[in-house]
Amino acid sequence: MVESKGHPSTDASETLIQQEYKKATEKAMNLLLQKDRTKKELEDRLFRAGFSEQATQYAMGYVMGFGYINDSRYAADYIDLHKRNRSRLELQIKLMKKGVDSEVIAQAFESYEAEDEEEAIRTMLQKRLRGKRLSDMEYADRNKVTAYLARKGYALPVVKRIMRELF
Repeated sequence: MVESKGHPSTDASETLIQQEYKKATEKAMNLLLQKDRTKKELEDRLFRAGFSEQATQYAMGYVMGFGYINDSRYAADYIDLHKRNRSRLELQIKLMKKGVDSEVIAQAFESYEAEDEEEAIRTMLQKRLRGKRLSDMEYADRNKVTAYLARKGYALPVVKRIMRELF
């Protein structure tokens, strides 16, 4: 009786596929060593690196299986890191661009408080004023600062109240 051995070209293609999976996983791990990323960011980077969809999904499954990718954790850390110099709206937009689901973003904002945004407005004002006093500024210049903060996504009533406090 003749034993059936694997077809040589089939074995070679399986080996190539396994090598691509391994390289995709190594690339994913190296990218995560550089910085924390969202699921979408990592997938995009793997696709741009030329990996097939199957290899990318394999690598994503591997890193997610070990908890190296966690969009909830990423969103909470991102908000905590940037809440002192970005508005709530700006943070939401940035996270959405990074591929974080809106429900995950909403959950991450549960610990975000109004005081955080007020502190961010004060920080932005100090940075924008560059040592000048608000009371020494012309009305038109104060309006420009107000408009700048509103464009950054801060609520206009809150901006005006804080500017009155500092005036």
